[in-house]
Amino acid sequence: MEIKDYLKSSLPEMKTALAGLVKIPSVSGEKEGKYPFGAQCGRVLEEFLKICEENGFKSSNYDYYAGSADYIDGTVPELGILAHLDVVPVTEKDWSFPPYDVTEKDGRLYGRGCMDDKGAVIASLFAMKAVRECGYSLKRNVRLIVGCSEETGSELDIEEYMKRSEMPKAVFTPDAEFPIITTEKGMLRFTFGGDFDCSLIESIKGGTVVNAVPSEVKAILKGEISLPKEENISCTFENGNTVIICSGKSAHASTPEQGVNAFTKLFEYLLKTDLPENDKNMLMSLLSLFPAGETDARAMGLDVTDVSGSTTCVFSIVDYSSKKLTCKADMRFPISLTKAAATEKIKASVQQNGLEFISVTGSEPHSVDPESEFVKTLLKVYTDVTGKEGYCKSIGGGTYVHGIEGGVAFGMEVEGQDNHIHGADEWIGIDTLLTSAEIFAKAIIEYCG
Repeated sequence: MEIKDYLKSSLPEMKTALAGLVKIPSVSGEKEGKYPFGAQCGRVLEEFLKICEENGFKSSNYDYYAGSADYIDGTVPELGILAHLDVVPVTEKDWSFPPYDVTEKDGRLYGRGCMDDKGAVIASLFAMKAVRECGYSLKRNVRLIVGCSEETGSELDIEEYMKRSEMPKAVFTPDAEFPIITTEKGMLRFTFGGDFDCSLIESIKGGTVVNAVPSEVKAILKGEISLPKEENISCTFENGNTVIICSGKSAHASTPEQGVNAFTKLFEYLLKTDLPENDKNMLMSLLSLFPAGETDARAMGLDVTDVSGSTTCVFSIVDYSSKKLTCKADMRFPISLTKAAATEKIKASVQQNGLEFISVTGSEPHSVDPESEFVKTLLKVYTDVTGKEGYCKSIGGGTYVHGIEGGVAFGMEVEGQDNHIHGADEWIGIDTLLTSAEIFAKAIIEYCG
């Protein structure tokens, strides 16, 4: 039987297996007994291992940090498929379907994790099964590796897996989009601030997460002050003070040009008013680092563009109260920059503007040779199955393979399709599930056969 036909005949089994994973609300959390990421992540890993064994694969449990299934038992894996079983939380009132059931409607399967990433786990496992059941012989072992803390960004699951076993020579994660992502920009998240004795500004607070353009900021000015009207800025009087709320538009830190930063909009608005000099100095220091409308770190001398794309930078969190200012920002930088060089320039710029550089975390860019045997194999298979031309992409975000040498992101999202990942009514198309499984199966045959 052909791979495609076998997978189509296996669709009922795939749906049942996916439902078994989706029913478990596996949001990664604190350690509970033997479960490092909480009992629900432990339960979903046990369910995965049970599904593997039921489908004839030798499974391994790495102390509940991760699990795996091997095509050839007892053999060092040459190809790794890296996916995850943890999911982001849900707000049930926003869902049209039960979030922890799989609901089928109009060719789609709805449920938390159906696309990110439990659907990818099932597509990968049944791809391995299709290779075996359709009679293909492999010379090299393929291992499906699943972690339980991808959504937290800790990468502790992979770190602990690698203490207990080896990472295959070639790895792809189906936790992104097709065709193939070979380059991921570097990332820096830095904290800065200082002491400012403002006369009129009581507090400024805004932003919820460091990796997003802030959509709202609230400022409180001492006393009742008459301010000019401006679109998306409201002024009210409360408890003898003036409360200002400024609205912008949120966007991911990798594409900040799609948003409107509420902070810089507010600061420009306040500077049009008759502020005391010390209040102005604080706002001007911040605007000197992050001019309104700028998203490429030009003010810090880091506006670099190369084959991997351009620098992006987002001023994402601000908190001023009791004369203390603390801020955070997120920068994504292309492969021609290094973490050390970018950090040095950021620190110098912060200090030149009268602010204190507090801390920084981040990672170097990740890039894989697009002419490698592995990448060319995956692109060939993608084109053979879909009829679409395969090509390599660069992104500003980081994927599950960012810290893995030679790792690439390969599926499962279809370009231009909104699967509501991390949102309400997350879904995967049945056609996407089957096509992805076929692509993965043929990639296994090409690389390991």
